[in-house]
Amino acid sequence: MGFNAAWAHNASVLVVGIAETSSVEGDLRPYAEYDLGQAIAHLSVQAQAEGLATHQMAGVEWDRVVAAFDLADNLKPLTITAVGTVDEAGKLPGALAERETAPRTRLPLDELVLLRS
Repeated sequence: MGFNAAWAHNASVLVVGIAETSSVEGDLRPYAEYDLGQAIAHLSVQAQAEGLATHQMAGVEWDRVVAAFDLADNLKPLTITAVGTVDEAGKLPGALAERETAPRTRLPLDELVLLRS
């Protein structure tokens, strides 16, 4: 979709992150989404250590993913991770190249962390 569709097809691999929200018997797995997040985080760290880049995407037409993989109701796709080598930003279309080369900024910690004294 949109932004991701312009470049994701060039990735070496696209990994679909799927949470198994319950067993086939119906037992809920309340931490499935957290566990998936941990798995993708560690995949990202290992990829970096191997000289690869990752990019997680959530702007996806999930109904198409569910249909393409014929996913059961207890399987919930949450993210797609592009894995590959970084190419030149200049090969991207205008706005994407600008976004890729723009200075990176972070929010101050006091806007991200709740502190209680």
